[in-house]
Amino acid sequence: MFNHLRTAFIALLISSTAFAQEAADSDVEELYDKVDTQQEATQKRAVERTKAEPKEVQTLSDLANLAPFSDVAVIQRRFLPKTGRFEFSTNAFTNLNNPFFNNLGLGLGIAYYLRERYAIEGLVNIASTGSRQVTDDLESDRGITTDNIVGSKGFAGLALKWNPVYGKMTWLNKTIVPFDLNFSGGFGLTRTTLDEDEPTLHLGTSQVFALSKGMAFRWNLIWNMFSAQVPKDGGGTETLNQNDLFLGIGMSFYFPEAGYR
Repeated sequence: MFNHLRTAFIALLISSTAFAQEAADSDVEELYDKVDTQQEATQKRAVERTKAEPKEVQTLSDLANLAPFSDVAVIQRRFLPKTGRFEFSTNAFTNLNNPFFNNLGLGLGIAYYLRERYAIEGLVNIASTGSRQVTDDLESDRGITTDNIVGSKGFAGLALKWNPVYGKMTWLNKTIVPFDLNFSGGFGLTRTTLDEDEPTLHLGTSQVFALSKGMAFRWNLIWNMFSAQVPKDGGGTETLNQNDLFLGIGMSFYFPEAGYR
């Protein structure tokens, strides 16, 4: 009988120990689950707080605290830096609005950039002037001379250049080309076909497409306005207001070599 009681006690002890171990294991699992849930909730609240209240970046180390794709902004400098550099430009041009004369010429310019957006530029244009067919027909068929019509043989002046627009464009979906769009205004002298030098108001715009940090392809549009004294048919002279519109295509070269980007 004593043996039966000992066996029953041992069995009861073993089952109690197993039950206690299962209860302990269950408590540990619940504890881990609770910790994981708390960590997930904390991380979720931190992400939501970061999205709702973007952090202000004051030092370089603060960049590590920015939320991905929400507080990140990319600001790029111009591909073609200009401050403290010279621009030498050359272009071939023709006139667009003179119905009586053709102008084909070469334009040269030298500019110095005080800032990225502002430059002082000197301009020289030299042109050959030839009469159009309509002008020759008036003189040969109707005996109408063109002495009272004035054209431009050249221009020299100074201008202030302003570069307010810059960006990038694709070329045949194969490459990215940075560009600058600028405007200029100034004064100078126009050498007319009457061999007189007339004070001239100069306005212009051009666009340059950077090929490197030292070279660019360009087109430019120039509008020169001046008044000239021309002979009258009955004698004497009269004032003629002239507007010359020129379109040019060429290249720009920048020096010294850019020391920053």
